[in-house]
Amino acid sequence: MTELRPLTDNDLAAVQQLDLLCFEGDAFASGWWHKAVSGQGAFASVAWQDDRLLGYCLFSRVLDEAELLRIAIAPDARQRGLGARLLSHAETALRESGTAQLFLEVRLSNQPAQQLYRRAGWQQSGRRKDYYPLADGREDALIFSRTL
Repeated sequence: MTELRPLTDNDLAAVQQLDLLCFEGDAFASGWWHKAVSGQGAFASVAWQDDRLLGYCLFSRVLDEAELLRIAIAPDARQRGLGARLLSHAETALRESGTAQLFLEVRLSNQPAQQLYRRAGWQQSGRRKDYYPLADGREDALIFSRTL
């Protein structure tokens, strides 16, 4: 059975290791993980099964708004609905703590993520031209939002 819960200090090493795996060495700033543990400006949910971290999602928080900064599922645990469950768990916790509006940016080419967000009730609300760097140029970001 998969356990979904808020991030704790005990999760930090595993989260950072999964982050490196899923984002090919592009590690997310460690300060955000510590903010999420302390509840000061960030929130993260994790998914554990049999002493193994399967996924996480990380939001920044300001007043009644939150932005999804990262979501990742271990490669061998994908396509089983865990991303949707993890996102829903985090959204519920954010709503219960007073968050009313959610935002995120996603690469134009990242169709699986876009499908996840749309199925979860997010709507495209804008576009940032040339937002993400590529080896041979730049890629647009789609902006999604959701009211809780």
